[in-house]
Amino acid sequence: MNRHRSTWCGLLLGVAGVLLTGCTMAGARGATISTITRASSGGDCPPATVTGTAPGLDQAQEANAKAVVGVALGRGLGTTGAAIAVAAALAESSLYNYANDGTSTLVGSAEGRQLNDSERAVARESLNHPHDKVGNNLDSIGLFQQRPMTGWGTPAELINPATATGKFLDRMVKVAGWQSLSPWTVAQKVQGSPSSDDGIYRDSYQQATTIVAALNTGSTPTTAGGASAIVAQAAAASICGQPASASSGGVGSAAWGGYQNGRIPASALCPVPSAPALQLECGAATAFDQLNTAFKAAFGQNIGITDGYRSYDEQVQCRLEKGSLCANPGTSNHGWGNAADIGGCCGVNTGAGAASDWLTANAGRYGWNHPAWARAGGSKPEPWHWEYGSIS
Repeated sequence: MNRHRSTWCGLLLGVAGVLLTGCTMAGARGATISTITRASSGGDCPPATVTGTAPGLDQAQEANAKAVVGVALGRGLGTTGAAIAVAAALAESSLYNYANDGTSTLVGSAEGRQLNDSERAVARESLNHPHDKVGNNLDSIGLFQQRPMTGWGTPAELINPATATGKFLDRMVKVAGWQSLSPWTVAQKVQGSPSSDDGIYRDSYQQATTIVAALNTGSTPTTAGGASAIVAQAAAASICGQPASASSGGVGSAAWGGYQNGRIPASALCPVPSAPALQLECGAATAFDQLNTAFKAAFGQNIGITDGYRSYDEQVQCRLEKGSLCANPGTSNHGWGNAADIGGCCGVNTGAGAASDWLTANAGRYGWNHPAWARAGGSKPEPWHWEYGSIS
């Protein structure tokens, strides 16, 4: 956010004894707990029903995390979009919904001065609404420490977890190529931390992905057709009022980051956690890890992945060795880091059996799909080939 941060980390929040993730916000040190009431987000994009349980969170944190994840999944932004939002909330507030008592003595980076009396009065309006704790970090309010005076919204909006999440996501989907940037870079661009360092969001992202994966177990979007329908909507053009640019990869285009197929630097890719020698586009790698976690819970083993990103030279070699089984060099979806060849467990790469059926039924929840051409009866059946987003 456009606000002052203290330069030290790990501040213990008052008598609540809650350790913040990353660098602590100066002034966010209240410990007042009030009755928590959760309101759903409005508009034409109802939140998903989130039924999982996240380890390591107290009741207030879990309720807030469910609100964030529900709004993100309901908008069809997938587990990656949800994890970015949760990571931001973890870094900003440790997933506690903060009201503001208007007593800050800090000098804001946006305005170069302390709050005036009217701005303090606006911040105090947040005390009239359900909240978890009370802080005094400039006029920052809520899970994301959004500021009324910098245009984020009214105190009533920012103290509502679902509404505040919606405002965060509204800005997130406007970040050019957000699906292809590192998640912490996206969070930094949305929040505009005056430190201009995305490290606080990088530090919280791993915990965020764990929370989202746990809460996403058994979650179902309220959109007819379930999560797979949301992925289909993304490919078609829009998701709950969000522009097509908010979908996974857009329609018919897998290019990202200004790179050429097969010529993406390793620094722009992320390792697959269950197979760190292989790389994928970072959003795809995160989503595959979450899919694999759910698969392992069901079958006791990793899905297994035999191929991910394929450089141009590797595409040339593949074509030489396997002929038409490999795409012409420079045209393979592996060259965008958004395709994976799977195998290793339970016949999952055969197109038949319980493991394969499970993957077909559940992969869409994590943004992965089996393209029509690769299915049985398709133009080039490859039961082992799966893709992230709508890129074929």
